[in-house]
Amino acid sequence: MARLALPPAAAILAAYARARWLAARLNSRARIEAWQQRRLRDFLNRRITAVDAYRDQAGRPLDTYPALDKATMMARFERYNTLRLEAAAARAAWQAGQAPPGFAIGASTGTSGNRGYYVISDAERHAWLGVILARGLPGFWRQQLRLAVMLPTNSRLYDAANESGRLALRFFDLNAGVESQAAAVEAWQPDVLIAPPKVLRLLADRDSALAPTHVFSGAEVLDPIDRAIVEARFSCVVREIYMATEGLFAVACPHGRLHLLEDHVLFEWDDADGAGGLKAPVITDFTRRHQIMLRYRMNDLLELDSQACPCGSSFTAVRAVAGRLDDVFRLNTAAGGRIAVTPDVIRNAVVDASPRIDDFRVVQNAPDRVELSLPRSCAAELGAAKCSLAALFDRLGAAVTLTAELAELPPPGPGKLRRVRRTCA
Repeated sequence: MARLALPPAAAILAAYARARWLAARLNSRARIEAWQQRRLRDFLNRRITAVDAYRDQAGRPLDTYPALDKATMMARFERYNTLRLEAAAARAAWQAGQAPPGFAIGASTGTSGNRGYYVISDAERHAWLGVILARGLPGFWRQQLRLAVMLPTNSRLYDAANESGRLALRFFDLNAGVESQAAAVEAWQPDVLIAPPKVLRLLADRDSALAPTHVFSGAEVLDPIDRAIVEARFSCVVREIYMATEGLFAVACPHGRLHLLEDHVLFEWDDADGAGGLKAPVITDFTRRHQIMLRYRMNDLLELDSQACPCGSSFTAVRAVAGRLDDVFRLNTAAGGRIAVTPDVIRNAVVDASPRIDDFRVVQNAPDRVELSLPRSCAAELGAAKCSLAALFDRLGAAVTLTAELAELPPPGPGKLRRVRRTCA
């Protein structure tokens, strides 16, 4: 029997209530893991056969399914979604702002070179919003709230907020210009602000009356230097939402610590080569119905946190989303080999050189060449930052030429800000 579709407000509230109930019920690791295994069995036995890629592969042990990456999925996108949409058709529908009735099509920002696309049903986007509200704004139903979402790509996911009956959401497209959109946000005076860290930083640096009571960061790595400035300006904890083209994966608690959505997603972990204890997630989302995400390898590097959180949650905590696998430096050594250095280690070497360093860029553009850039306001700190970075490379045995310069660092644009970036093979 077909399931009756709830009105949007009812669907969002139902998802919110379910997420709150699960958070209370899954109060130990044993309960979380037992819940995951029950959901996983149903997913593997019944759900995955809805797409061509797994049509005749039901019921196998999880570890017998091959891991999947973005390139593989995009090459045969039609095999992984129930609409059998090819990537080109998904791209055209997204660009035209059109999708099949009852569905939304979204896209990534294309940081790694090519956009990724996703297909979700209205029921799934209502569920995602319900989970975000349960984790991020649990008392939202007590008051009317104005939400400002500042991102470079819109999605019907955000439209769902206006369908909740309690939220007034306005989307501010960063492609229209960060400065102009910043002025528009300030004029609207939202209670809740959701934006990439670079945009939060720009808003914090402006002289305005903007005073949100809740601030959420998403779409990029939140650097400690940006967190400190934004929190001081708005007098509240900046909370992250870890969400990508591939799904919704974590929301920070009121103490600012990210907790994985293990009631929706099973996480396996790759020990990224040379990543110094950082983990790359391989995700299986057992709540998705129309785009199957089975053992999908993410491009992110996470630092997990084994310490108990003051909020009391038993869901795995993430100390930091440390960067991208693409941006792990691969540097020559004097012995003729290569070593890997992760973005967080490079970031720390620069900012630890002086508390006055509030922006920077470090780019590896060849196996033996690294460039450091600081803003002109940090002229007195350039030498110390170069020495700190050079000392790091020396300790690790890297044989590289390090150059340092003062530069006009580009202002925030619609693309992702990557302060640590590798541009070579």
